[in-house]
Amino acid sequence: MLIVLFSINLKAQNSIEAYKTNSITFLGLDYTGAIFIGTNGFSDPTALKPLTQSWNSLFVTEHNKYNIQKWFHVLTTVRLNLVSTRNNQTNFFNRVTDKHIELPHLTKSDLETIVSSYPDTPEKGVSLIFIVDAYDKTTAIAYYHFVFFDNLTKKILLSYPVTGTAGGGGLRNYWANACYEAIIKGGKQFSATAGFYRNYTN
Repeated sequence: MLIVLFSINLKAQNSIEAYKTNSITFLGLDYTGAIFIGTNGFSDPTALKPLTQSWNSLFVTEHNKYNIQKWFHVLTTVRLNLVSTRNNQTNFFNRVTDKHIELPHLTKSDLETIVSSYPDTPEKGVSLIFIVDAYDKTTAIAYYHFVFFDNLTKKILLSYPVTGTAGGGGLRNYWANACYEAIIKGGKQFSATAGFYRNYTN
């Protein structure tokens, strides 16, 4: 029982560390664990790799809309080079399927494995990464994990699943809209709790 209570308390402390941070580094959308459901919606797997770059570029080219700082209410630096490299090295040919898969499919262990594989950095602080779980064309739902982690230790401080509804013309815009909705939902969820910790626990 003591071990369980200690684990719960440690997890809570990790979350508080994420909520109380004054600034974060936003790393973008990591597609290395993503699956794409519905071959009718993803008929050309070769298009997925350039699309991952295009979806990430929205945080720069449409910064006023895809604005992490605005919705998460925390000073944000955007650095997309990590996900650009990782996504570009990923083979998406075997990621498109028509199989029924329970979503989200990535486990806590999967998230830890992904984050632990990131290159070491000498910079202190907290980073936020959107680990893409799945794009499901059959339901028009995108599944994400919003993950905050310590830069030096790569210990996950806080993670929670967020969904977004796709819509619009063209494959790029269709799933970009899902990301936008997820940012609003996930940002509000984070900022509401962060506001409490910053105001009442200092």
